[in-house]
Amino acid sequence: MTVSTEIIPLLVVVLLLLSASGGDVERMEVVFEGTHPVTAVDDALVVGGGEVTVPAGTTVEGQLYVIGGALVVDGRVRGDVTVLSGTASVTDGAVVTGRLDAVAGGATVADGATVGDLRRVEPTPAGRSPAVRYGFLAAQALALAALTAWLSRRRPRALATVGDSVVNHGLVSGVVGLLAGATLLVLFVYMAFTLILLPVSVLGLAGLVVVLGYSFAVYGYLLGRRLPVERVDAASALGAAVFLLALELLGTVPVLGALVQFALVGVGFGAVLLTYFGLHEFEPARIPE
Repeated sequence: MTVSTEIIPLLVVVLLLLSASGGDVERMEVVFEGTHPVTAVDDALVVGGGEVTVPAGTTVEGQLYVIGGALVVDGRVRGDVTVLSGTASVTDGAVVTGRLDAVAGGATVADGATVGDLRRVEPTPAGRSPAVRYGFLAAQALALAALTAWLSRRRPRALATVGDSVVNHGLVSGVVGLLAGATLLVLFVYMAFTLILLPVSVLGLAGLVVVLGYSFAVYGYLLGRRLPVERVDAASALGAAVFLLALELLGTVPVLGALVQFALVGVGFGAVLLTYFGLHEFEPARIPE
């Protein structure tokens, strides 16, 4: 079974919505692939892929969420249907007693179908103005520069240790970073399926952000050492701002830019993990002769 990373944020949204409505997260069923006729729902059903059908003459009770794939209602649903992505179709003669909320994706209701309340969210496509976009980028750059300057004053040796892993062990750092980042992200998201582990999941995701920010500070420190600025903290702060700007510009390059961004993030992430935030130098294993 393969799960698209695009639906992971939507799964988190569904978990929050279900928890807020008083639903039982542990009884929630998720479908990722295949064709499934549904005749009963324990508490909530999430369509993340494939096709789920409520057959004609069948009544199901519960909340239905569509975040991918397709939902076809030929029978009767006693509950609400929420479409965040994918498609939902209510055919002739079908009944949805609750609300049909079409937030995103596609939702079609046949003329002969009955829906308790149909609500469509029609977002007005208004792109951010250049001032807002550049202002947000400037705020990010200032925050990263401040973090890098502080770390370069308080923990210069730690930044240098992580930087050494980036420069001299880039391949190992990249492999570790990509594998660990992807694995931990999926793990923390799936931990959120249980209310008991939801706080752990939130802390884990916050930890990933901390590691990512630390790796960006390391890149700023490395660039700062090559700038003609005497003060280490000022040079590192300037290097961090330059790195963030370069990363943003790479995003404008089709395909290749995204690959370079992916590689830089992976190498930095892995270097931070391999060196324990710079507390220990990374020494690769040596094959005895």
